[in-house]
Amino acid sequence: MKSLLAGVALLLAATSTSFAANFSFPPDAPIATVDIPDSWQPAETDYGVEGTSADGGTYISFDVGGEGDMDAIMTQVFAFLEENGVVPDPASQKETKDTLNGMPFETLDWSGTDKDGPVSIGVGFITLSPEHVAIVTYWASKESEAANMPEVGKILATIKPAK
Repeated sequence: MKSLLAGVALLLAATSTSFAANFSFPPDAPIATVDIPDSWQPAETDYGVEGTSADGGTYISFDVGGEGDMDAIMTQVFAFLEENGVVPDPASQKETKDTLNGMPFETLDWSGTDKDGPVSIGVGFITLSPEHVAIVTYWASKESEAANMPEVGKILATIKPAK
C-alpha cells in the first residue's frame, strides 16, 4: 500500500489552485523551492516554509537538512509534533520509497490523534542532492483530509532544488 504522502503526490494533475510566490528555503541560503497556495497562509520558518489549509484541517511544512542529520531531524520532527499535540500510533507506521519530481522520496506515515481527534501523519524525505534532504512534515484531520489532498498534491509537485 502506498503511503499517504506518496499517494498524494500522484494527484499532481488535480484542480487548479491560485499559488503564492515561490518560496526558497531555508531563507538565508536556499537549497529548495516550493509553492504554497495563498489560501494556506504560508509562512517562512527558520529552516523552511509552512502552511495550513483554509479549513484548518491540514498542515504541511518543508525544511532542509543534511543527509547525515537524519536522527537529529527525526527527533526534531517528533518534538514539533508533540508540541502541537499530535500523537502518532507506532503500530500504524508504514514506510514507502518512491520518486517525486524525479528525486528519491521516502515516507513514514502513521494514524494518530491531535487535540481535535483522529489524524493522518506523514514525514517525507526528498533527496535534493547528495548533501541535502527536504523534510516534509504533514498532518491532517481524518475529516478534512480528502478535501485537501488535491492541493497537497499540487504543493508537492512544485518542490525542486534551488538554482
